[in-house]
Amino acid sequence: MIIENKNKCIFTENFTDLFLSTGLGKTKFANSVGLKHSQIEKYLQGTIPVTNSVVKICDYFNCSIDYITGLSNTFSYPNLNKGFCPNKFYPEYERLLKLNNTNHYRLAKNNIVTETSLSLWKKGCLPKFDVLISIAYELDGSIDKMLGRI
Repeated sequence: MIIENKNKCIFTENFTDLFLSTGLGKTKFANSVGLKHSQIEKYLQGTIPVTNSVVKICDYFNCSIDYITGLSNTFSYPNLNKGFCPNKFYPEYERLLKLNNTNHYRLAKNNIVTETSLSLWKKGCLPKFDVLISIAYELDGSIDKMLGRI
């Protein structure tokens, strides 16, 4: 997908800029954030992290996930919470679907989500981070809001 590659580039560029601004080496930064050196290396090379890792990175920089993924030019929100609440995702996802006059199955037809993921999300599971990014771009939503950070 073209959009997925664009999102990967935006995350990698923003993360790289933030990382370089610390002046820390990869190992020291990884230890400060609570991740492994190898994970930081992968993220700098273009791998999209899992949600928990992105949250740790954004918490370290006090920045929004929306900023680091290119969804917003706003570095941080005044009411930004650290961590995340998985149970906030599904209600916000439903709200965004209604707001956009669409449904889960239309997104599945467009290869944004899978049809079977809905039942897992209703039970409190989260989509992979790259899917969260795609949903946010497609539905003009906020990842921070979907994760209960704002």
